[in-house]
Amino acid sequence: MKLDPFYPPPSDQIFPDDAKQHLDAGVLLIDVREPDEFAQARIPGAVLIPMSELNQRADEISRDREVIIYCRSGNRSRQVVDAFRQQRGYTNLLNLEGGIIAWYDRGHPVDTQPVEASYQTSLYEELDVIKAKNRLASNRSLLVDVREPDEFTAGHLPDAVNFPLNTLPAHLDELREASAVLLVCNTGNRSAIAANWLIQQGLTAVTNIEGGTVAWIQNGFTIER
Repeated sequence: MKLDPFYPPPSDQIFPDDAKQHLDAGVLLIDVREPDEFAQARIPGAVLIPMSELNQRADEISRDREVIIYCRSGNRSRQVVDAFRQQRGYTNLLNLEGGIIAWYDRGHPVDTQPVEASYQTSLYEELDVIKAKNRLASNRSLLVDVREPDEFTAGHLPDAVNFPLNTLPAHLDELREASAVLLVCNTGNRSAIAANWLIQQGLTAVTNIEGGTVAWIQNGFTIER
């Protein structure tokens, strides 16, 4: 998800004190962090939709009333608000600036009671980097890095092609021609979004590499620059 630099800056930020008033009035709050983060601590009343599931579950996000989106620090939620605004036409989403950290710093309540939170069942395959490396060595899967070009240039998996996440629709015909598609990003979040979207377009042999390029490097595997 990338913000178009020529797109007018949105007036869609909200700060913790104002957000608290909105929530007390019944505004929907969506947490886009990972399930393990949500399970540890969350803003009371928040609904969990991990960033990697957003495309698949977009119909759960109302267009008709205000919705506040938050994450740990406001960065992931900013990507979500910008992408949904630009690509899907949403005008009702507000990003909680500073995320749950700023919320807590302002003295607002945080729910730390243990809860079970998990991903919805994925329709695509997920492999850790060791299994992904073996897969790449044994077949002709198309390896697609969905990060931005500067990230790709800084270091990527061997033989990967770079189709940034926001350009995937333009490459859909190429992706359909591949016998199988392996997706990778930095940590596995953006590539999971890509995997969900490709499944929705009718592709079936789609695999997300868990842990992404970070895990690949941590395992001592070769990267190209």
